[in-house]
Amino acid sequence: MKHSKTTQKLQKNLDATIEKLTTLLQAELTGFIHVSFTVKFDNFPNSLLVHCTFDNEINLNAAKTLESSYQRKLHQLLFKQGILLKNSSHNLAFIQTK
Repeated sequence: MKHSKTTQKLQKNLDATIEKLTTLLQAELTGFIHVSFTVKFDNFPNSLLVHCTFDNEINLNAAKTLESSYQRKLHQLLFKQGILLKNSSHNLAFIQTK
C-alpha cells in the first residue's frame, strides 16, 4: 500500500526522532540494545508504541528509574518535529529482550 504524502512526512519525522532517541539511549544507558516501534497512521500519534529493549533484567531495572525522563524526551523530540503526544507515558516503555 502506498502512503500519502502526509503519512510519508510523518514517517520521515518519526524515523528521525527514533534515531535521535536511539543515540541518546546508547550513550546514556548500560545494556540498551535497540528501539523498535509500531504505529497505525489512521490513529496517530495515539497508536505510537516505542519499545526500548535491554539485554538483561539488572540493566532493565536500573533503566526503569529513568523511564519517565525518556518518555519526556520522546515527547520533546516529537514536538520539535511538529508531533504532539497527549500522554507520552503511554507511548514509550522499557522492556527486556526475550
